[in-house]
Amino acid sequence: MSVSQKAARGAAWTILFGLVARGIGVAGTLVMTHLLAPDVMGEVAAATIVVMVFNWISNWGFGQYLIVKGRGDAEAEVVWHVTLAHLCMGGGAMAIAALVGGYAMPWFNAADGAVFVPGMALAMVLRRIAAVPEKILTRKMQFRAIGLSLAVGESAYTGVSLLLAWRGHGGMSIVYGNIAQSAAMLAVMVSAAGLRSWTTPTRVSAARLRDMIRFGLPLGIESVAYNAARQGDRLLMARYFGPGPMAHYSMAYNLADIPAIYVGEQVGQVLLPSLAELPPERRPAALVRATALISLLIFPMAVGLAVVADSLVASLLSPEWQDVAPLLTILAVLSVFRPITWTLSSYLEATEQTSTFMWLEIGKLVPLFGGIVVLHRWGIDAAAFSVGIAFGLHAAIGIYVVGKTGPSPAGMVWAVTRPLAACGVMAAAVLGARFGLSGAGLDDPRLLLAVEIVVGALSYIVAAFVVARPIAQDFIGVLRQLRRRRAA
Repeated sequence: MSVSQKAARGAAWTILFGLVARGIGVAGTLVMTHLLAPDVMGEVAAATIVVMVFNWISNWGFGQYLIVKGRGDAEAEVVWHVTLAHLCMGGGAMAIAALVGGYAMPWFNAADGAVFVPGMALAMVLRRIAAVPEKILTRKMQFRAIGLSLAVGESAYTGVSLLLAWRGHGGMSIVYGNIAQSAAMLAVMVSAAGLRSWTTPTRVSAARLRDMIRFGLPLGIESVAYNAARQGDRLLMARYFGPGPMAHYSMAYNLADIPAIYVGEQVGQVLLPSLAELPPERRPAALVRATALISLLIFPMAVGLAVVADSLVASLLSPEWQDVAPLLTILAVLSVFRPITWTLSSYLEATEQTSTFMWLEIGKLVPLFGGIVVLHRWGIDAAAFSVGIAFGLHAAIGIYVVGKTGPSPAGMVWAVTRPLAACGVMAAAVLGARFGLSGAGLDDPRLLLAVEIVVGALSYIVAAFVVARPIAQDFIGVLRQLRRRRAA
């Protein structure tokens, strides 16, 4: 099977299981909003992010090193060194988080959330252990097990957390759900990869450790910057507005992130080992093609979330969560820009330009945090605009930087503007349908949501074959190849 066929098949499996997992998770979260108050969910979210900070600082990009360098005669040595470094650093960091993380909670107006920190640290330890066999499966492009672990983990989290919340365990129900999720994912990963594949000792090599640090340290710094951009803004929202409004912001962010995280991230996970296997001269064209295809797939989901936000939130959430709707419309731009940066990051990692990747992520923090600090005086909705500004600048600068050694910036821009134009047609059709129904007195949010989804899907398909025809045809061709492969 060729690299492109492996990539397409891997993307199909990870997207399928990712969608199932996210569907389970979103359903559970929506039910949870009827069982727990926003303040409680905000306190748990703040505790989770505090623990994550310790995890980010101790994660130095060794997993990517395993994917890129763990091949041939060096495989056993690389795997053992990554296992040793990853688990020792992660275990130590989580022990520190459990002991001192709670002292940071009052600064974020969530002092009662300190009780949730030790349990979240335990969940993160289990997740760190599962990361090594996951990277082994990624390197071998065995994505079915990875996708299955997502679905099993989300099922475990949803079942445990909802049951315990229903029985009155409050915020701890989310903590226990996270522990169950991490344990379930670990079990699937170990079952698929085996124990010997990542726990067989080799002689410790100082040269190998130095090479790991050279490759991975920029990625570790980048990881801190990336996750700070993805989660740190929530702590600032808690600081300025309190845990309740932060819970609204977090809910909107999670909904807006669905297309990017559970479709785009899965494609990005497949793209790194695929680009690493390709000859260097073929990587620029592969990057442009991957960006175009992922844009065609994800942009309509992102723009669609923005235009149906009012109907969606009114249909699914209780009255105390209705402030999520305007935030969702603002934050949906995340899933437009984030997939672009993932394809760019895969290219930079495959070509070992990790320092460039690091500086791009660090640069994104300035407009993000600076924007929140400046705009928060006009309310949380205004502060949320800083997210779109930061991620938009990050994508634009990334395209320019990658263009120096890879595909031309014009080619990358052309790859994303045509799907975006089709989304503009879709948005106009959805808004027209909503205003028409509302004008006729049909303003039930569930009816509006159903009509908006149908109108949006149909109008986007038609528009895509008009303004983005070459990309749409390429996408159909990929699907046909997968179907022929399955039949064979």
